[in-house]
Amino acid sequence: MHPDRHPAASELLSLRAQGRRQDCVEAKLRVRERKHPKLYWVDPGLVRAIKKRYGPVSAEERGALLEGWVLTLLRTYAEERELYDEIFYWSPTQLSNVEVDLLLQRGRRFLAIKVKSQSRYSTSMLSGLRAIGELPKIERRILLYGGTRSVTTSDGIDVWPIKRLIAAIEDDELWP
Repeated sequence: MHPDRHPAASELLSLRAQGRRQDCVEAKLRVRERKHPKLYWVDPGLVRAIKKRYGPVSAEERGALLEGWVLTLLRTYAEERELYDEIFYWSPTQLSNVEVDLLLQRGRRFLAIKVKSQSRYSTSMLSGLRAIGELPKIERRILLYGGTRSVTTSDGIDVWPIKRLIAAIEDDELWP
């Protein structure tokens, strides 16, 4: 099937080039884990354009757009630095609100990141990061949020604004 003679195939090939599949890691903790991949668009705004949403970003879109942007940022930096070997997400099947958006692997070490667009930090945002804390070789757990303060929780989870993530990557301090 030649794309020039089949416009739908050409469009599908074009869309495929705009996305990235992210596999789910099987951490084999004492829970059943999801195994299906996530699809992220190269440009987080593409989904909005396809849906013909050209106005202000709605509250329901903000989280997915920020998560896609953070993944794109990490992938961009990974091209010039050895930021990670593989990148996954993690989520147990029985708990729908427990997920780690980005699980970076470097050798046998892991770094877990949860992305939240809210400007205020709340401990309820930490459920996925706390759940994955049992995974051996987790070196750091980071909650990225839309606020301005950096804190570390009593159980060692770093809560960072987006600017802190960028600074950590630039200063080669993302991995402890």
